[in-house]
Amino acid sequence: MRSMPSFIALASGGTSVTWNPSDKSADITLSESNLRATRNTGAYGYRSARATLGKNDTDGWYFEVIITAMESGGYQMLGIATSSAGLGNYVGADAYGWGYYGAEGGKKANSGTLTAYGSNFAQSDVIGVAYKNGKVWFAKNNTWNGSPEADTGAAFTGITGEVFPMLSLYDAVAPVDSANGRFKSSAFSYSPPSGFSAWDPS
Repeated sequence: MRSMPSFIALASGGTSVTWNPSDKSADITLSESNLRATRNTGAYGYRSARATLGKNDTDGWYFEVIITAMESGGYQMLGIATSSAGLGNYVGADAYGWGYYGAEGGKKANSGTLTAYGSNFAQSDVIGVAYKNGKVWFAKNNTWNGSPEADTGAAFTGITGEVFPMLSLYDAVAPVDSANGRFKSSAFSYSPPSGFSAWDPS
């Protein structure tokens, strides 16, 4: 069974998915109909935003994040998290998030542990995220680590509970960190893997 839209999505008049203005750090500003997140203070340290719609079923779901501005260090992170994940740190800093890190050769993160994975990403890169049956995969510009279609090489497995797209920005030192969420199929740069649908069904 497909998950039902969240109360917030219903209250906004539909199921259109965005970054959630009621579920983000105060150090992140939303624009472009709440699809662009921008770090709004210069202090170093991660701040995060969750999307408005979570999934807790076994169907396959896909969304993208395009990095619109990023300093050369590549410190942005993104992934999925439950509603219990903290917004004052990066996705994967606690047990409630599973993230992909843009620096140090590309790493994956959960419970504050970062391990080798994938490759660095940078400004203008499009990161794809596929989630199905408690497993998550990440792609950089449509090159997947593992295969969502073949159900092999997932970054993380055994994920339970309702999960939301989550984005973590590091600082507002020029160029100011920002990224856009793409949740509808009409906004995607790439087609979802076979067996996966747009995170936003509207």
